Amino acid sequence: MSEAIKEKTNTPEKIFRTDKVIYLSAFPQGESGTIVDMTADAELQGRLMGMGMFIGTRFKLLQGGLTSHKPLLIAIGETRIALGYEIAKTILVEK
Repeated sequence: MSEAIKEKTNTPEKIFRTDKVIYLSAFPQGESGTIVDMTADAELQGRLMGMGMFIGTRFKLLQGGLTSHKPLLIAIGETRIALGYEIAKTILVEK
């Protein structure tokens, strides 16, 4: 396994990720990325999946992100989804 792979152990299941993976709340506005994991509880993950947010889904961050603690607006295909900052902190993404 590459040294770039890190193990995250603060959740019940182990999540492997690269240095490129960050939380959606810290993603730069205007950039596109891929959802790689979710650390939210099962209920919230179910709600997010109901909105079309699955692991492997491509998205574009239209508004918010980085140091802004405001709601984020993302585009998945033709769908627009608004997420609160706290929820965005549970979604791991990469460029």
